[in-house]
Amino acid sequence: MAALNVIIADDEPLAISNLKAKLAVYPNLDIVACFDNGDDTLAFLQTATDIDLVFLDIQMPGIKGIEILKQAGKASAMTPPLFILVTAYEQFAFSAFEHFAFDYLLKPVSRQRLAQTLLDARTALDKQPVAATPSHKLTFKTGASTLLLDDVEILLIEAAGNYMCIHTLNETVVIRETMKELLQRLPEQFVQVHRSTLLNLHHVHKVQPHNNDYQFILTNGKLVSASRRYKMNWAQQLSALPQS
Repeated sequence: MAALNVIIADDEPLAISNLKAKLAVYPNLDIVACFDNGDDTLAFLQTATDIDLVFLDIQMPGIKGIEILKQAGKASAMTPPLFILVTAYEQFAFSAFEHFAFDYLLKPVSRQRLAQTLLDARTALDKQPVAATPSHKLTFKTGASTLLLDDVEILLIEAAGNYMCIHTLNETVVIRETMKELLQRLPEQFVQVHRSTLLNLHHVHKVQPHNNDYQFILTNGKLVSASRRYKMNWAQQLSALPQS
C-alpha cells in the first residue's frame, strides 16, 4: 500500500508535535512538510502536485485556513489533496464543509477520532467501490436551495452544533435540520445509533461489541460508534450480521 503524503499547518509548535506523534504510529503516512503560517502553506500547495492529506489549522498568521481552502478551488471533498481542518473553533464547520473540507476535527483530537479520519481518507483516495442498491431521492434544505440525494449515497448523518452533517460516498453536506425532524421523514433504514448519529443500515458490513457499547463497520471501512441505549433501534434489522 502506497504511503500518503501529508503536510501539517498550525501556528502552535506543540499542536504540530502532538499531531506528528499521533501520526507516527501509521507507517503508510509520510509527513512531507510542516508550516506555522498560512502564507507558506498556500505557497507550498500551489506548487506541490503529490500531496494527499492536509491537516490545516484555521487561525494562523497570514492567510487563514478557511481562505486557503477556498483558494484550493476544490470541486469535491473527495479529490486530493484532502483537507482536514483541525481547530479549537466549532463555528467554522459550516464554511469548511461548504468549501469541500474532507473532515473537521476539534482540538484536542483523540486517537480514535484521528484513526477514523485516516481510514476514511484512505478509502476515499483508493476509491473503493460500494455495491449497487436501488435508490430513492431524498430532499434536504441547504440555505435557500434544495439538495437531492440518493438514499444509497448517504452513509451517515452526524450532529455538529446547530447543524447536521450528511456524509455521502463523495462529499459532506451541512444542513439545518434537527435529529428529530430527520427521523420523522427519512426511510426506515436510517436509524439513530448514538445521540448524535443517524446511520444508513444499508451500508453496514458488520457490528461488534466495543468498550461496553458497539461499533459498526461500514461497507467503505468506516468505523462508527454506537451506544448500547439505542440498540433497540437497529438490533432486529441487523440480527443476521456476524458478531466478533
